[in-house]
Amino acid sequence: MKQANLTGGPLSQRRTNIETQWSRFVAGSPFVKTENVRDDIMSSWLRSAQHIKPRQPHAPADDEYTAAKLWQESQLCQAARREQDAMMQLAREGELVAAIADPCGRLLWTFASSHMQRRAESVNFTAGGHWDERSVGTNAVGLSLKLRRSVTVFSSEHYLPFVHDWVCYAAPIIHPQSGECVGILDMSTTWNRHTPLGQAAVTELARSIATGLPQNLPRAELEIHALGQPRVLFRGKPLNLPMRQVEILCLLALNPQGLSLEGFHAALYGDSPVSTATLKSELSHLRRVLDGQIGSRPYRLLIPAWADFIQVWQTLRQQRTSEAFSLYRGSFLPQSESPELEEWRHCIDAVMGKALESCQDPSLLMEKLCHSTAGSELVRERLAELASAGKL
Repeated sequence: MKQANLTGGPLSQRRTNIETQWSRFVAGSPFVKTENVRDDIMSSWLRSAQHIKPRQPHAPADDEYTAAKLWQESQLCQAARREQDAMMQLAREGELVAAIADPCGRLLWTFASSHMQRRAESVNFTAGGHWDERSVGTNAVGLSLKLRRSVTVFSSEHYLPFVHDWVCYAAPIIHPQSGECVGILDMSTTWNRHTPLGQAAVTELARSIATGLPQNLPRAELEIHALGQPRVLFRGKPLNLPMRQVEILCLLALNPQGLSLEGFHAALYGDSPVSTATLKSELSHLRRVLDGQIGSRPYRLLIPAWADFIQVWQTLRQQRTSEAFSLYRGSFLPQSESPELEEWRHCIDAVMGKALESCQDPSLLMEKLCHSTAGSELVRERLAELASAGKL
């Protein structure tokens, strides 16, 4: 990936250079020097330009009571407790504002030094402020959520001018068991106090917070998540599997009675010119990974399994909408060309779409919007319908 050379030269020169490129970008000029803008920032600018006007004066925000209640109920609150003193001390000494955001970019807790307090309050970088990309464009909280990695956003790399005087360091808080991003840690100050050590410090603090998260008890010996970003856990530990083997596990979960070799081949490959020997090799490798827990003649799982796509289908059929929304993180293996998995994907998406269309509860829709980007356009459309009908 191309990286702009932003590490050399005085900070004031860096600020001027990026300010020039930002001004050209928002003006629609064809003379933006993309080599002077990092790839991740340029991609974020392009996304931001689709739904943000660069005249917004501050971030949207919930009321303080709502934010405080969400913070107290969040698993992040307990996990962050042992690091809060260190974060507040770092904020004081470094003239920073520290913040922890939930998985939809809403700030749940902040602490500001005297240097940053009024600045943070003026732009709603306070508990309740919404700092996802859709709300405020390019910023460290939103970009870290999008990329699931540590980021620094310097001065005019921010999309909106009201934070052009800032430099922000953010890192995802990743659950060590499930691999889920449960929140974002951010530390910000004014651009002239930028230090290359900022991102490293925030990354380390985010990792430390993550170790304090409550353990996720396995739902079954084998746990398959295939809605949205696929992941598989075996006996509580994540497995790094190629997509083909995730597809095989999904088919095994969908067919607990077992499949013959020929039936398995048809379900996985359809008419593709792939030999049954290839399938047998894939199954043999997967059997070794699962400690021998795949039977043959017919091929079947020999251990209890839980799968999010099966669970969401059951909850949708039973009209348990709230539970279905919490489980649905996106389409079922959208890249898969397996005939059986494609059929399941279409069925789940169709029923989920009907559930969204009939939902009358704005709080459920907002919860869905906050915990997944997948399908968010449908959710936004439904919220807009409720708003126009005066039901929000």
